[in-house]
Amino acid sequence: MTWRLAILISSILFSAYSEAQEINNINPVIKIFVGEPFYIHEVLEGQTLEAIASAYNANLEAIKKENPALTDPLIIRINIRIPYTDESAARMMEVAAEMGLAETTGTKTKREKKKDQKAIEEATELLILEEDVKKPVPDADEEQIAILSELSKTLSEGLTDLEILREEINEKPVLDKEGFQKEEVRLREPKEAIEPKNTPVSAVIDDRLKLFKKEGESSLYLKDYFLLRINPEGVVTNVRDERSETNANTNFLDMNDIKGRYINDSIESFRGMIIPVGINAEVDRGRFHVKVKKGKIKIIEKSFPPEFQDSRQGYIDLIRSSKPVETLHRKFKVVILEGETFISIHDKFEYNPFGIISSTMNDQKLLELEEFSDY
Repeated sequence: MTWRLAILISSILFSAYSEAQEINNINPVIKIFVGEPFYIHEVLEGQTLEAIASAYNANLEAIKKENPALTDPLIIRINIRIPYTDESAARMMEVAAEMGLAETTGTKTKREKKKDQKAIEEATELLILEEDVKKPVPDADEEQIAILSELSKTLSEGLTDLEILREEINEKPVLDKEGFQKEEVRLREPKEAIEPKNTPVSAVIDDRLKLFKKEGESSLYLKDYFLLRINPEGVVTNVRDERSETNANTNFLDMNDIKGRYINDSIESFRGMIIPVGINAEVDRGRFHVKVKKGKIKIIEKSFPPEFQDSRQGYIDLIRSSKPVETLHRKFKVVILEGETFISIHDKFEYNPFGIISSTMNDQKLLELEEFSDY
């Protein structure tokens, strides 16, 4: 019978949805990239591409095609583009309903005002099914009929929402293949030839780190954003400043110092493109005292900064691996540098190209014994 088939389909969909719950940070919000709709998923520790595809009811190969730089295992904290399809939209409507996002004010208002008969016609067959279910059926109980009625209502509203979404996509600015509005002032080729510096873009972080070590400050925080034009040889030929107070940028770097440097050789897909890049560093300098006796290292508590408590054992291990503690018997002044540096690559979504990290490169974890002297 028709109602039995509908219930069976609903059960299968619910079962598939339950299996995907290992991905508990599903993002049902649609973003527009180069005129196409996507869901943006942030990879958390332990997540696999297969599980993510299942969670979004998306095609695995389609995800790989949209994200050619993905690795196995996935890199934590990068964002993956999930292609929008009717199947994924149905799944995301369920997720959004659970999160309380299914009826946003704008969509609800548009649905109430919508008079497009096309969406109504598309829902007619589903409404006919609802009418059939309402007729007396020997084996059907009231609870099953109510479930089917609610399912029909949800699908009907979903068709209207999809029609609204198509209209919203059509209203978006026309973008070119690089993600820029066609009328936007472009990052043009340089008028003069750029002399290659034979050093990578990441070297500007190293230069800043050397200055930080020399000046002896307690911390280094670097967060500068630029739009880079990369020529086919992988060299930066032009730079546009994208630093702003909104993005909490630091304005430490000179744009001209970036020109002529090359992008990571392994990232072939960036050559000949314009890409949004973030140059990042966050390094802290910890100062404290220790007492060494018979190979044992004891931190003098009153000198140890409380903000470094989580790194305490790591510092002791670093000292032990760097110094002949078995032969030492006195107090020492210790200075340790700890942090990370990396270059972030960003997608050009809507009007905020630096809102989402697509991938990172030149990642470096820093843990260095800078000073170990008599105290």
